[in-house]
Amino acid sequence: MKSPETDGSRAKVLAAALRTWTTVDNDPEPTVARLEIRYPPHWAFASTNPITARQQGRLLAFFRDDLAENRPSHSTPERAAAVIHGLLAERTAAGRDRITTADLTEAAPRIGRSRTWIAAHVTDLIDTGVLHETRRPDTFRIA
Repeated sequence: MKSPETDGSRAKVLAAALRTWTTVDNDPEPTVARLEIRYPPHWAFASTNPITARQQGRLLAFFRDDLAENRPSHSTPERAAAVIHGLLAERTAAGRDRITTADLTEAAPRIGRSRTWIAAHVTDLIDTGVLHETRRPDTFRIA
């Protein structure tokens, strides 16, 4: 008898739940992304679910909240830097080329370091050319 991990039953349950969530919502917006569900060990296909921008935002908010809730009480500088780089990559992928100190303050629970550390890291990112200062105070352009 195969386990739920290898026969895909858990992946199929997740796929069905996501399919229900994406279709019952009756969101009139156009599809902006697709969630593809596969299962191990050979990553066989289970389902593809189209999602709208609003659904994508809700799903990302859930993941962010979950990450913040389950973060370690203290983050290493390397992990915190990786979180900031991930945040910059998210914004770039979303077509945004600017980030503010308010955005970084909001992400502080995910980053897991003090605001003072975050400010010092932003200075390092400016010095290395990853961020550029703009005319607006507390707003930076992502390189």
